[in-house]
Parts: sequence; structure tokens; C-alpha cells
Amino acid sequence: MSPHEIPGLYYSGSLLGLLIFIADLVAVVQVLNSNRPMSSKILWSLLIFLCPLIGLIIYLLLGERERRRLRYLSIP
Repeated sequence: MSPHEIPGLYYSGSLLGLLIFIADLVAVVQVLNSNRPMSSKILWSLLIFLCPLIGLIIYLLLGERERRRLRYLSIP
């Protein structure tokens, strides 16, 4: 069976691409609104847009370390 004979195959791919694009935009807005240095913001944004899925995963795993660290402040 060729890909042209499977109904909805191209639609599901474009829908997935649209969802990844929206998630990338949300991540870039978070990066730009963060209090990181400008060079860090540019590098994260480039990574997310040049490698959409991989960049988003890397950002979600490594980019939010600062926010997680602030949640666990020690009590003086």
C-alpha cells in the first residue's frame, strides 16, 4: 500500500508539525521573557528553531534548571 492510498496520512503529519511549531513558539517566548543573558536567549532560540523537535526536548530537559532550582530554596 502506497502512502497516497492511506487516508489522513498527510493530514496527521501536518497536524503534528503544527503542534510542534506552536510548542516551539511557546518555548521561545518563555526564553525571551526569562532573566537570562541575551547571548543565552539567542542561542536557545536558535536551537529551538533550527532543530524544532530535538531543540524543544533539550530545552525542556536542560533549559528549565533555573526555575526548578528556585523551587527548592533552603530555609535559613
